[in-house]
Amino acid sequence: MTTMKNGLILAGVDGSELSDAVLDYAIWLSKKSSAPLKILHTIEHSHQSDQVGHEGNLTPNIKEHLLDELSDEERLESKKLIADGKQILNDAKDKATAAGITELIAKQRHGTLPEALLDLQSQLAMVVLGSKGHDHEGELQGLGAQIQDAIRVINKPVFIAKSAFTEPKKVMFAYNGSPTSHKALNLLASMALFKQDLEIHVVCVQKNLAEAQNLVEDAQSVLTGAGIDMIGEAMTGDAVEALTHYQTTHGIDITVMGAFSHGKLHGFFFGSFTTQMLLESQTQFLLVR
Repeated sequence: MTTMKNGLILAGVDGSELSDAVLDYAIWLSKKSSAPLKILHTIEHSHQSDQVGHEGNLTPNIKEHLLDELSDEERLESKKLIADGKQILNDAKDKATAAGITELIAKQRHGTLPEALLDLQSQLAMVVLGSKGHDHEGELQGLGAQIQDAIRVINKPVFIAKSAFTEPKKVMFAYNGSPTSHKALNLLASMALFKQDLEIHVVCVQKNLAEAQNLVEDAQSVLTGAGIDMIGEAMTGDAVEALTHYQTTHGIDITVMGAFSHGKLHGFFFGSFTTQMLLESQTQFLLVR
């Protein structure tokens, strides 16, 4: 029934304003898919001392003294980060347990989030992350510094939480016929989650309306064969503008789409469609690579 049964739902929490939303959506996904939940907190050490360095003017004894002070500062910072992280994990575990999650793992790791995901991906069915962390705290828009690398580094679906949890009712699948969107279509068809009281909208935006309609019909054939009813919409125009307008007018809760189908170099020069959608949309996202 579902591709989730052989993997974990991983929730990446960091204590930022979106951590609760990440955990809530991960709990929802875990319960809907009957998959175990893993809560992950990563500690990335980036110590910067308050000491001002003038190494060219320092005697060897003073240099050694400063190095000792730096070492002490780093140890204190590391202890605080570990203690804070444990509290974040304990709070998350308590919330997940109270929500009825029985298969639960909580883990703290040192290093960056992308490094942790790459190491753990063989265990995972899906990753749930917030669109921004502490680096964009309080901003209405913006993406976290590591979010694109985290999405690119693994070949697992990534659920992006952008706002506080509300029970999802409507899903929009942005389908353009690309290899990643075709992979997303197959995921949509295979997951029991999308057969459980969710209204599925398949939206295709192309330069030519007939081409868009053909894509809608292709998607409908796959989804109908999997027992999923859908609402199809063929559109022309700017894809980001058309899709975000559809999200707003139809009250979409989750947008499903293929992600980062072009390489980093293309995205650097021309901008990434995935990034634009994440920045311009208010929905949650399920991204497939």
